[in-house]
Amino acid sequence: MQDVEKVYQGAYYKSKCLEGLFIHDISNLFQIISNSIELCGMLLKEEGASESIAEYFQMISQQLTRGKKLIRNVRNISDLEEYEMRLEPIEVFSELKKAVNFSRNSFPKREIEIKITSEHTILYTLANEILCEVFENIIINAIKYNKSNPVQIEIIVSKVEARSENCVQIEIKDNGIGIDDERKEMIFQEIHLNREHSKGMGIGLSLVAKLIGIYSGKIWVEDQIKGDSSMGSNFIILLPFV
Repeated sequence: MQDVEKVYQGAYYKSKCLEGLFIHDISNLFQIISNSIELCGMLLKEEGASESIAEYFQMISQQLTRGKKLIRNVRNISDLEEYEMRLEPIEVFSELKKAVNFSRNSFPKREIEIKITSEHTILYTLANEILCEVFENIIINAIKYNKSNPVQIEIIVSKVEARSENCVQIEIKDNGIGIDDERKEMIFQEIHLNREHSKGMGIGLSLVAKLIGIYSGKIWVEDQIKGDSSMGSNFIILLPFV
């Protein structure tokens, strides 16, 4: 009986995570499309604004393409159990750069400074195409939950030894509102599903943690400035090096 309950409980949390991913990302897409349409309307009243309007329509097209990709990924995740998900060598910097470009374009009215620093130029890990969206989720939250102007994000990529194996370490540091100590572990938990108290972060990050677990990796968050959670966050991801 307990085994049956575990199966149903696991299926419930999985469905809630998928629901959360869909709602979280689709909400972002519609907000970006809405903002772009609003800006296009304002620009139509100005002379010589055709180039800017074309850029915003290109952004709308990108969001619709991303929406199709999101639906495909949700379908893939819902159809596959962890042991069935196909993994392959993925180049970390290419996925990070795609995530940075998408995240920057998603907030056309924000001043955003993002830099990637590393001693390496190419690093591979065992993952799949959804790794880019893992990075996007964290970067977009770093922009969304940020009152600073400009938004500053530093991504530090290094090769480290952890758990007696070589790993790729990605640190995503921001100057946002930070995360209180009591919420640092909670935001990664699947049980953290109450949207009223999640502040829009818990469900997305619980799925991020699940995916990183599938990649045999680890994720946690620290204060950017130790001991002061109000000065921004540092999300640290460890992924196996291949």
